[in-house]
Amino acid sequence: MPDRLERYRAMRDPGRTPEPFGGREPGARDPGPARAFVVQKHAARRLHWDFRLELGGTLRSWAVPKGPSADPSDRRMAIEVEDHPVEYADFEGLIPAGNYGAGAVIVWDRGAWWPVGDPEDGLARGKLVFRLRGHKLHGEWTLVRTRAADGGKREWLLLKHRGDPFAGPGRPFPEASVLSGRTVEELAAGTSRAEAAAREAARLGAPARPLPRRGLAPMLPGARRAPFDRAGWLFEVAQGGRRVSARREGMGAVLRTPAGEDLAARFPEVALAVGLLPGDPVLDGELVVLDDEGRASPEGLEARARADPSAAAGAALQRPGTLFAFDLLALAGRDLRGLALADRKRLLAAIAPAVGPVRYAGHVEREGRALHREAARRSLPGVLARRAAAPYRAGRSADWVLVPAAEGAAPRPPGPRVRSRPPAAPRSGPPERSVNVTHPEKVWFPEDGITKGELLAYHRAVAPFMLPFLADRPLVLTRFPDGIHGRSFLQEDAPAWRPPWLRAVTVHAGEGDRAVEHLVVDDADGLAWLVNQGAIPFDVLAGRAGALERPDWCVVELEAGGAPFAHVVRVARALHALCGAAGLPSHVKTTGERGLHVLVPLGGQLTHAQARTLAELLARTVEAELPELATTARAAAARRGRVHLDCHRNGHGTAIPAPYTVRPRPGAPVSTPLRWSEVSARLDPARFTVRTVPARAARLGADPLRPVLTERPDLLRALARLRERPGAAGRRAARRP
Repeated sequence: MPDRLERYRAMRDPGRTPEPFGGREPGARDPGPARAFVVQKHAARRLHWDFRLELGGTLRSWAVPKGPSADPSDRRMAIEVEDHPVEYADFEGLIPAGNYGAGAVIVWDRGAWWPVGDPEDGLARGKLVFRLRGHKLHGEWTLVRTRAADGGKREWLLLKHRGDPFAGPGRPFPEASVLSGRTVEELAAGTSRAEAAAREAARLGAPARPLPRRGLAPMLPGARRAPFDRAGWLFEVAQGGRRVSARREGMGAVLRTPAGEDLAARFPEVALAVGLLPGDPVLDGELVVLDDEGRASPEGLEARARADPSAAAGAALQRPGTLFAFDLLALAGRDLRGLALADRKRLLAAIAPAVGPVRYAGHVEREGRALHREAARRSLPGVLARRAAAPYRAGRSADWVLVPAAEGAAPRPPGPRVRSRPPAAPRSGPPERSVNVTHPEKVWFPEDGITKGELLAYHRAVAPFMLPFLADRPLVLTRFPDGIHGRSFLQEDAPAWRPPWLRAVTVHAGEGDRAVEHLVVDDADGLAWLVNQGAIPFDVLAGRAGALERPDWCVVELEAGGAPFAHVVRVARALHALCGAAGLPSHVKTTGERGLHVLVPLGGQLTHAQARTLAELLARTVEAELPELATTARAAAARRGRVHLDCHRNGHGTAIPAPYTVRPRPGAPVSTPLRWSEVSARLDPARFTVRTVPARAARLGADPLRPVLTERPDLLRALARLRERPGAAGRRAARRP
């Protein structure tokens, strides 16, 4: 059998680079039905992403210059390169200067992959279809060979499948490592967020002394009591996992249970991540195995814990483990146990990766009863209440209180959880109209500490302003069940398990296409139910149910791209002036990013094609008047730093972010209606967030965007005025084929 690593080894000197050289024999590890994949972000001479699939004892590898994209319309070039050893999937570090591929390498994503069909035959034929289950990448993908590139290397395209629930445009992936939480820039510079956290720990008075490597007794709940609310307390849901203390030790890591057992050999994927965390933290947390719905699986955990360590690598692909870290005992050689719990958790949130085998365990403040009700509904063991000002002291303490979920259940210290699944009580009568909130303590916006519960509260607060734009209008939803840096997927079809009081309407995408059941929200309960399912952005169609072919508006999106936002403001003002001169009302909102939406009400008088034509006419007129600032060119290279006037959000089945919807970006920005007087040089869209918009909406009273739902302008007269403007004939001639 030819050595597929011969070329790899010939390009590297083992005495000069820390990269692995493939000590394992092919087939030495039997991963079972799943195989390993890894994506490594590599700051070499040119930044790129290395996409690798385990097959035949090596990692088949492609260099992807722009990285993977969840947008099926993105055709990402992938240059096939030399095979790498399977051990390379664990490599994160610096390749020294003077070596092949010199630069920083982070593990951008990793997980398991499954081929659809025979993978060797697919590679030989030039089309490999496969499924991924990683921390960032999910669902079905295809590699298609196109031609030979420069130097004889084979060129492929990496494509996301259309119709895949994890596909969709505008879904950036978090850029940090899923193992260390560091960006490739931080690794190259030798820095990390742990440095600032360590300085803060020193400022808080944490002494510089190491923790004992053995015999570190855990802090335990001191009592059992009934559910309670109390200021100054933090409440956490028990995950149903195993209590472990995790730290780096030598060249590896230990995951030690209170009984002294080290689980690192059985959970190598978690141990690898712990060993790569910057700042040498000592973590206290719960080790779990999550099922396909993102919930802890006690059966999966026990199967992993009982498995032979020699089979752990394969088991890690089939049932990956996750450490939810809920406390930080040491950082950078400083003992944090004397600090207040609230300070320890704040430091922990600064160093824990957003996604990956090690994650930050969130909490809620004060509201213990609501969290307890949710734990009981989900048959979880209970809630752990901890006093925010308490230091970490070994043994049982009144500062930690276990609140069992089941009435009469005995209190249990953290460790292997005992599961209780009481049968549901039979229901009678009409369906109950209520929303059971699950895991309100989950941190969905880690950079800002914004939890799922806070997002639910936001939607309840803005419901009176948001609902008129959702009423009787089919929704296109994107769900982020693990927060903005976790997995996400498009939800067009209404789920069969929705509550009976939540409506759905049928939408036909086009002739011959299947009908899709879209959800419709009528009230704040429906809004809250969808947020509870992980829906963050709410996109709405321009037409209402029963009149889908007659849009209520046309929209021109102003994208800043590389242009200053001041140019977006100038172009928006020009578009507003153009509409005014034509007798058209126009209204404006932020996109929730660095852009604006200018909406023109239509009153259902046009078809989608006519609405798009009107939007294009407006956009091209502004482009002709401000050629140095604005462009309708779609290609990014052709824009040359100008504001992009985009009319492609007009059309059958096309949606825009709803007013008041939250965008899945750090800062939790909101697509916010504006008064035209606010569209000035002082406008900063970043000011409009889930924490500022409710008070703003209440203060304004009258929604400045609401008239777009009811106004019915004289469109024939407006079109005539637009055609009479100087240069209109030239613009029409330029558009003729």
